[in-house]
Amino acid sequence: MSVLCEDELIVGYYDDAADASRLEAWQARLQPFLPAIKLVPLTSEAGARAMAVTVWKPPVGQLAKMPHIKGVISLGQGVDHIFRDESLPADLPVVRLIDPDMSVALGHWVCLAVLEKCRKASDYRVLASRREFRPLPQTDARALKIGVYGVGAIGTEVVRQLVALGFDVTGYNRTARKRDIISYHHGEDGLSVMLAEMDIHVCLMPLTDETKGFFNRARFAQMKVGAFMINAGRGGHIIEDDLLAAINSGHLSGASLDVFETEPLPEDHAFWGHPHISIWPHVAAQTNPQTASWQVAQALLAFHEGRAPANLVDRIKGY
Repeated sequence: MSVLCEDELIVGYYDDAADASRLEAWQARLQPFLPAIKLVPLTSEAGARAMAVTVWKPPVGQLAKMPHIKGVISLGQGVDHIFRDESLPADLPVVRLIDPDMSVALGHWVCLAVLEKCRKASDYRVLASRREFRPLPQTDARALKIGVYGVGAIGTEVVRQLVALGFDVTGYNRTARKRDIISYHHGEDGLSVMLAEMDIHVCLMPLTDETKGFFNRARFAQMKVGAFMINAGRGGHIIEDDLLAAINSGHLSGASLDVFETEPLPEDHAFWGHPHISIWPHVAAQTNPQTASWQVAQALLAFHEGRAPANLVDRIKGY
């Protein structure tokens, strides 16, 4: 690909889960497109001069202190970690990544969680720990109904993969959208149908004021007895105490969770060691500098030239 810009570009970088090597990896991937880019730690003295920032869970209040930034690029497809900061300037543009590699990876994780559930992987691991070599009744996967909540850029890829495996998939969005590859519901009436009819519920929605606490005691109660919850959206979508109560009562059969209200998950959290809850450390779809760098470079160039970049977030919708 051609060089985008040779002007010096100081760009602040912050990732709460990464070390210095991650910054160096992004620098190396972006430099072929932006030869004069200088990626610097967001909170450093050099970071105060940054033209734009690339971040994941930046310190609250930090972005409001930076006088020169023209825009913010999320190092992931979610942006709730940026909007949690109430001091964020209202006119500061925010870009999210829409990286096909991440969508494919997240689809793989959801398929893994679904397959582990329908093939009784956790039960077989228990048997193996007891050195018991015996079969369990096999689930008829064709009879399972899988509901995917949030059929956007990521959800569409997840649905494609589930359908390719032969599963019966139904999609849900809060507002109507045309989706040809699956049956589809929206709004409150559609939600009632989803909750009542699905065997496996997969949350992929963006976290907004409207979707925070979306899966709660009342909605778990509307689900089938034995239903299973998969969350690769955000921890804030689920009221964790309500999920735990629904599983412990036997109303839900369990959950596979990649995201949590508090991350890292506290050592004393009741989810740890629960026989019917699978815990993953927010790794369903990790940002890959190799596949996302071109998109980040294009956004940085747009900010530098005063243009609106692709994948700008609608501040009203929250995504």
